[in-house]
Amino acid sequence: MSSKSDVFKSMSSARFSPPEDASLVPSPEFAGSHLESFQKVLRARRSIRIYTGDPIPEAVMREALKEATLAPSSSNLQTYELYWVRDPERRKALAEACLGQPAATTAGELIVVAARSDLWQSNLQKLLNVMTAGDRKLPASVDFYYKTLIPKIMTRGPLGLMNILRRISFFVTGLKKPTVRTPVNEADHRIFGHTQAALAAQTLMLSLTAHGYDTCPMGGFDAVRVKKVLNLPAKAEVAMVISAGTRKPEGLYGPQVRLQDQDLIKEI
Repeated sequence: MSSKSDVFKSMSSARFSPPEDASLVPSPEFAGSHLESFQKVLRARRSIRIYTGDPIPEAVMREALKEATLAPSSSNLQTYELYWVRDPERRKALAEACLGQPAATTAGELIVVAARSDLWQSNLQKLLNVMTAGDRKLPASVDFYYKTLIPKIMTRGPLGLMNILRRISFFVTGLKKPTVRTPVNEADHRIFGHTQAALAAQTLMLSLTAHGYDTCPMGGFDAVRVKKVLNLPAKAEVAMVISAGTRKPEGLYGPQVRLQDQDLIKEI
């Protein structure tokens, strides 16, 4: 099996079109005009437990959800789904599945973030269709990466046979040089999906904050019931439920508290 790191090196030399808007390229000038606003958004995002119940304008929700899809994603496979629950009966059932907590029952909007590592193959094909639209040709290294390497790495095969072969291949290759060693088993694929889902969830919450609304990522829910409300397939996993809306003053339970920097940030 070809090394993923080798392909990364060759991909770095592949020519891609530059960003259409040069103003979106990070630079000292970019920081001068955007850093303060970003820091305000970052510090303004707080987990709100009680809302007014007023809905967020549809146009705002659609824009924020679209912006959430700009979150980084491994190999751009975007193995997640965002469920904006608008049906009143489903919203009520979803709030109950979230243990009836005020963050769910008083929210203006509820969004379920589902990890969908099982969709990697169909998403890969959709991605290739977008990248090659209009008879565009991919650079050889990019073509190999998406059409050959990714399927070899991600395919599990019947009875986990590919998992065993991958584990052996990663081990042998790793004896000689650094190599990517996952995903191998079911747990690796689950982690892969939840990582992409979490990145999209955080991007969604920051977007809603920038639009002037509050959010709360909820991990307290009955996953079986949430899946039933959404009619999710067995392989889908609920990563989190996000409530959103306009806060009531009592919805902010206290000052923001974090561990000391030295507990989390390590310089070596």
